[in-house]
Amino acid sequence: MTRKRLPIGIQTFAKIREDDYYYVDKTAFARQLIDSGTHYFLSRPRRFGKSLFLDTLAELFAGREHLFRGLHIHPHWDWSQRFPVIRLSFGGGIVRTRAELDQRLDELLSENAETLGVTMSHHSLSGRFAQLIRGAAE
Repeated sequence: MTRKRLPIGIQTFAKIREDDYYYVDKTAFARQLIDSGTHYFLSRPRRFGKSLFLDTLAELFAGREHLFRGLHIHPHWDWSQRFPVIRLSFGGGIVRTRAELDQRLDELLSENAETLGVTMSHHSLSGRFAQLIRGAAE
């Protein structure tokens, strides 16, 4: 019997599942959150799995069924339905000024628009964000 590896430093659900790392199934908690509310603030300490949990939710809403085989949520989810996911992560660097924040937001909005196939014509960040949400919903 071979032992699975520990997913130290891995924050992507797909890599953990596809490369057969140990994974503690938290999809029952995901299902409970999805079924019972609308807005959440995740306030756990650093290095406590927030990014991995959010990535798990993104994969779930994207309908990547093969990643969830054998997990709690698999028989309880409608895999024929997919939802657009907009990801805004600031974990990949340090933002020191408002101008750097605006630049990073613009990059994130553009990346999401490309991923979701949304054409954006607005120039302001707020206009681009609203356009991205509307375009993703369509």
